[in-house]
Amino acid sequence: MRCRPPIISGLLTLVALSTLVSCLPSQRTQLTESQLSALIESHPPFPALSPNYYMTTTPAGNLSEQSSPDGADERSNGKTVALLTPMLIPRSPGSDNATIVRDHIMSHFDGLSNWTAVTDAFMATVPEYGGVMGVLNFTNLIFRLTPPGSDDIPSRYLTLVAHYDSKISPFGFIGATDSAVPCAILMYLAESLTPHILARWKSDIDAVSDDTGLQIIFMDGEEALVEWSDKDSLYGARHLANLWESEKKSSQFGRMTALQDIDLFVLLDLLGAGSPAVPCFFEITSWACRDLAETETRVRNAGLAKTKGQRPFIRAHNVMKNVFIDDDHMPFLRRGIPIMHVIPIPFPKVWHTMNDDGAHLSSEAVHDWAVFVTGWVAGYLGVGDFL
Repeated sequence: MRCRPPIISGLLTLVALSTLVSCLPSQRTQLTESQLSALIESHPPFPALSPNYYMTTTPAGNLSEQSSPDGADERSNGKTVALLTPMLIPRSPGSDNATIVRDHIMSHFDGLSNWTAVTDAFMATVPEYGGVMGVLNFTNLIFRLTPPGSDDIPSRYLTLVAHYDSKISPFGFIGATDSAVPCAILMYLAESLTPHILARWKSDIDAVSDDTGLQIIFMDGEEALVEWSDKDSLYGARHLANLWESEKKSSQFGRMTALQDIDLFVLLDLLGAGSPAVPCFFEITSWACRDLAETETRVRNAGLAKTKGQRPFIRAHNVMKNVFIDDDHMPFLRRGIPIMHVIPIPFPKVWHTMNDDGAHLSSEAVHDWAVFVTGWVAGYLGVGDFL
């Protein structure tokens, strides 16, 4: 990702304002502190272990050395931690490691109830890198949890997004914050919330046919292969936005393309370093930032956060209209989709360096991001009474 001039930010905001439809689901609530406690205690997220727990040993990705030497992962919470460790390998588009990570994600969702998977595989022209110029294979992964009885009523989806590829250069770059941690958080969130979402829908099927569903996207090809440009970046996001814009349909709700089924597009990026500061970037979705900040407050008040004695992660009072970041949300923002970009400003010090690896993560911050985002989504989808 990169920053764009402020004038571009203003123009794109006007585009979003001109086409935005209501994106407030009827079931949206805030979980109470007791509900948050019940949610997290029923499915604890990533434990706060020593940094060596996340160590990656080789650029090829020798996973056998990525667990703690005393076996704490098995005794503590190996299932959820294992969501992250297999991703702490270089995984540039088209590589064998990209296939390993993609299979890891697919296998996770295969084990969850009622999720449907869509694979968006495509080829794109790429600039010369590694002595090769031509086309490269990319694959976006889309997973949906859709309300029952909605076959005749096109569902709207709260859409959570992260990219799973990593930079091809420097050689051996891991990209732990960028974006292995966001991907692992989304996998944890899906596993944690699925039974509660299904319980809510089962309680009154007739009443939920027009509820908001949950859609999780793992984008490929966010990173530039050579040098960031409009053509050498955001390969997966550009392709998927074009594809969904072209998928026409007839809807009594005026949603004429698959793109318009997105209720809110929430992009997670550069998460997992210590002491992050995440502002709001768009006034029109500042309500979502405030809700996320309120969830963080309630989590901290309930004593569920691992990070102590620091300022909140989410700075909802601060809408940074003059800071605009080029990232996977851009092709969707240009088409009027409401966006919440969860990314720290300034970027982590490890950004695009070899230090963006497992050893330099804050395990406490990883834990807390999982709690904050999961708790917020639970409220958005109205599952508080079904925990």
